[in-house]
Amino acid sequence: MREDEYGRRSRNVFIALWIGATAIKCALAARLPLFVDEAFYWQEGRHLAAAYSDLPGLTAWLTRIGVETGGQHAWALRWPFLAMAALLPWCIGKIAAREFGEARGWQAASLAVLLPLAGTLGVLALPDVPLALASVVCLDAGARLLRGVDAGTALQLALGLAIGALSHYRFAAVVGIGALALLWLPEGRRAMRDARVWVALTLGALAWWPLVAWNVDNADAGLRFQLVDRHPWALHWDGLWFIAIQLLLATPLLFVAMAIAARRGLRDASPAVRYFAFCGAASVMGFFGLGFFADDERVSFHWPLSGYLALLPLTPAVLAAWPRFWRRAAWTLLIVGLALGLSYYAAVSLPALRAHAAAEKWYPANFAGWDEVRDAVRRRLKAMPPGTRVVADNFKLGAELGFAGNHPDFDSRP
Repeated sequence: MREDEYGRRSRNVFIALWIGATAIKCALAARLPLFVDEAFYWQEGRHLAAAYSDLPGLTAWLTRIGVETGGQHAWALRWPFLAMAALLPWCIGKIAAREFGEARGWQAASLAVLLPLAGTLGVLALPDVPLALASVVCLDAGARLLRGVDAGTALQLALGLAIGALSHYRFAAVVGIGALALLWLPEGRRAMRDARVWVALTLGALAWWPLVAWNVDNADAGLRFQLVDRHPWALHWDGLWFIAIQLLLATPLLFVAMAIAARRGLRDASPAVRYFAFCGAASVMGFFGLGFFADDERVSFHWPLSGYLALLPLTPAVLAAWPRFWRRAAWTLLIVGLALGLSYYAAVSLPALRAHAAAEKWYPANFAGWDEVRDAVRRRLKAMPPGTRVVADNFKLGAELGFAGNHPDFDSRP
């Protein structure tokens, strides 16, 4: 097959996958009840601030943009996150095409559509969406810096650093790994001596100021939770589950292909390849090591996503060298993995299934019960004197009732 025909075929496959996955996610976002964290971000967004107790400001700001432009319902709240998630595969494709050619670019973009951790982004209004986009913007800027510094690349780096700093505390790991990757490479060290890069880094650092100021005003409560309170900082062997969980979430064959891409890439002659391999491997292995000492009670399976995104541009070359059976098996498992992830959301969106699961341990409590609680509160209030104040016993319930009644000042007290 000629190179141009191969590129067109890869492009057509990507576009079909992207349109199909995006359409399904939009449909799910319209039907799926709000996840409890989304309701809390909505409540924060109704009280705009530079930073909040749990996160920097961007997630709350995006939810506010969503409901202000689309109305008081779940799809409107989620549409900015859907748009960001839809942009992500195009960014990955652009990076891979510049470094490895058009066909490899479209294939890497298809991998970004199908990788379950990336392919399900946007269905929920969560900070992982802008965090992932910021990581890719900075990854692209870093690769471009290896070729030479210009004002446009420096501006892109500043933009990515600012988006990430306004997204999540966890973006600090992306910044640290990216800096180490550039310092490791001679081309990176040369770029770091350019004043324009330091201007970009300064602008990115300033984007952390709202979060720093909030912590200074609140006895470092946010930092203490993220770095101290939620982590035992003692060795536990639950970190071994990381391998099994990531094999499932990345799909086994793609996980193996990315591992091979990282190992080969670290010894490659191309600075860009070594850069991608270092960013990806350091992120994934760093979170693997952290899993033996950090919080094992809350959800953390999505933490390595930035590392996987860095490895995706390298992975099509690995898959191309595999026998046809294994290549097809890898793509098939990706499609099945994404389908299962989206099917979970589809199942949770069905009231009948939630009712059937009410007595089961896998009952999706964080998605369910909104209408019932709202209706029960309304019935009780009708029998009470005017002006009766409703107080929820936790912030999650307060946020849910607030969204259900479009009442952002709903009280929640322990």
